[in-house]
Amino acid sequence: VFLVFVNLYILENHDKVNSDYSQDPLPVSLASHRNAGVDNTSRNDVIKITNKSNNNVANHHENRRPCRIAIENKADYHYEVIESTIMKYPLPWESFNCSKTNAIFDVALAQEHRWAKNNELDPWRQYFVNHLAGTTRERTIGDGAIVLFGTPQDYRKYRHEYDAYIGVSCDTFETFPQWMRKGQHNYCVLHGPVPKLPKDLEQRVCWVNPMYPRYFIPSDLPHFPPAQFHPDEPIRLCIKGTTYFCDKSLQLLVDAVLSISNPGTIAIQIMGGRSTKIRPVFTEISHLVTRIVEPDFFKFEEIMSQCHVLLPLIHPWDEGEKYFPSSDLKKLSGFISQAIGLKLPLLVHEGIYDIYRGHFTGKVWSYSSKHRSDSSDFQRAFGEMIDEISGVAVDRWI
Repeated sequence: VFLVFVNLYILENHDKVNSDYSQDPLPVSLASHRNAGVDNTSRNDVIKITNKSNNNVANHHENRRPCRIAIENKADYHYEVIESTIMKYPLPWESFNCSKTNAIFDVALAQEHRWAKNNELDPWRQYFVNHLAGTTRERTIGDGAIVLFGTPQDYRKYRHEYDAYIGVSCDTFETFPQWMRKGQHNYCVLHGPVPKLPKDLEQRVCWVNPMYPRYFIPSDLPHFPPAQFHPDEPIRLCIKGTTYFCDKSLQLLVDAVLSISNPGTIAIQIMGGRSTKIRPVFTEISHLVTRIVEPDFFKFEEIMSQCHVLLPLIHPWDEGEKYFPSSDLKKLSGFISQAIGLKLPLLVHEGIYDIYRGHFTGKVWSYSSKHRSDSSDFQRAFGEMIDEISGVAVDRWI
């Protein structure tokens, strides 16, 4: 009832949006890339906005109507980015004729499942309705804005009466620059390279990883109690059940498990939202491997939060190359943003560690394997990880 009243009030008192959009760059400084580790709780995974406002500006915000922002998801995927877009996308609040202290964020979602391989819309919408809608939270970007999570809208039918629009799947469509130019407060989240991005749009786009000049990491996820490790239970190692894994990378894991003195202390969980086959490469350790098939967004994140360590198994020598700076694609792996958001430990290739070292929120072990047959350093890091969890540093995990 409260949300309905607020939205009706805003629609009836909607002022004309200020049309004088400043083309000057936002005063930003990229988050530090230092001090990774278990105690890093500052969540330096966003562009930091320089706060030049004073008390007079704050009072001015209080006297104006709440800002209304629409998050658009035209394509039927990238739902995991929406919450972080609300919390972190840098916005030029002073160019809006509204108050950021109770900014209402609605989400306009695609209705047809043209893009996703399974129904990702309904579970995420349910998560938004059950856990976010009607709640307030200070934005994690540190710009002083207070978010009021609004309501899900039908992308095809919702009323375009907002102060700003942020598309989270812009680069799915080649025509997104034309869409941005239709409104001076249209903004885009980008997931990869954009050849010849027009200069006049550079300050209205933001990527989702540090390999680009303006970015935030989509690590805002549901919150769960941290996983606890007890010596009488197996160590839960979680890998992602997607098809880009090369068997050679999986073989690194199999060989490392067989190299330790007691493989039975390990449980490998293949995480996937849809049916995930256990590959033949796991034959020797199949009794240690379990498939986790959970299509519900909230439940999947809850299960993942109980992993003791995540193993992305992303390497520059196979299809995982697209997640490294050496690739033209420079993509973000969801496993990385989930590890940051859920504050989970990681075992990663040193190339991935170098990219995100200032953003990790859990313990990180890294290895420097140079090619598919270079398994020695992976086994070294794997052994150190198992020893530290199960023995030397048990106190950190209980």
